[in-house]
Amino acid sequence: ECEQDSLDMQTLYGADRRRIDVVPCGFDPEELWPVSSGARLKLGLPENEFIILQLGRIVRRKGIDNVIRAAGELRRRHGIASRLLVVGGNSPIPDLAGTPEFARLVAVAEEAGVRQNVSFVGQRPRTELRYFYSAADVFVTTPWYEPFGITPVEAMACDTAVIGSAVGGIKTTVLDGRTGYLVPPDDPAALADRLAKLHRDPALACRLASAGMHRAYRYFTWRKVTAQLATIYRAVLKGKPARRAVPAVVGAGVPLASRI
Repeated sequence: ECEQDSLDMQTLYGADRRRIDVVPCGFDPEELWPVSSGARLKLGLPENEFIILQLGRIVRRKGIDNVIRAAGELRRRHGIASRLLVVGGNSPIPDLAGTPEFARLVAVAEEAGVRQNVSFVGQRPRTELRYFYSAADVFVTTPWYEPFGITPVEAMACDTAVIGSAVGGIKTTVLDGRTGYLVPPDDPAALADRLAKLHRDPALACRLASAGMHRAYRYFTWRKVTAQLATIYRAVLKGKPARRAVPAVVGAGVPLASRI
C-alpha cells in the first residue's frame, strides 16, 4: 500500500521499479468534510478543552500507549491539560476490563496520571467520524508499523491538524512542517512537544490543517485516485510507462504489480 511495498517487491521478488506504480488510497468527500460548527455539541464535548483524537483499530502496533504517555508528558512538562479521545474497538461500549489491549491501555493511562483525561469511546459508525475529526484540535496516530494509514488523510479532509509517526505511508501523506508534524513512533516526549506547540499557537495549527485539507482534496479523493488508476491501466494496455499523476512524495497506496 505504499513505497515500502514497492521496495519489498524489488528486494524480495526482483521486480523492476520502473514497472511498478503506486496509487494512493482515497476518501469520499460525501462522507468526510469539515463540520464548521456544532461538532463538539453533537458529541457532548466541552468547547474549552484541548482535544486530542486517536482513531483506529485497538491493537498494540498502533501505538496508542505512546499517545497516552504523551498526554501525561503534556501535562507534567508543559502544564497543558487535554482530553484524549480513543475511538475504536469491536463494540460501541468498550469492554475495558475484558479486552486485553483496552485493559493494558487503561493501566498505561493510570501510570501516566491521565486516566481521568482519557475517554475510550468505542466503535462508532463511519457516518459519525467526521464529527470526531472536526471536534478535535489535533489528530494523532503514532504506530510503529503502518503500510498506508488512511486516518491521517481522513483527518486532513476534515480540516484538522495531524501529528503522525514517521513510518510507512504516513511519512509521505503528512508533509512534516507543512501539512502536519512527523515524530518518532515511540517517543512520547517528542509528541508532547509538538502537541504543546500546536496548543500554544492556534494560528499555526489552523495553517497546517488548511494545508492538509488542500492536500487531501487535491490528491486523495476517490475521484482523483480512480483517475490515476485509469491512466495507469491505459498505459499498460498501450505497453507504455504511465505518467505519475501524483507527486512522488505521496508515494503510498495500492501497488500495481500487473506489469511485472
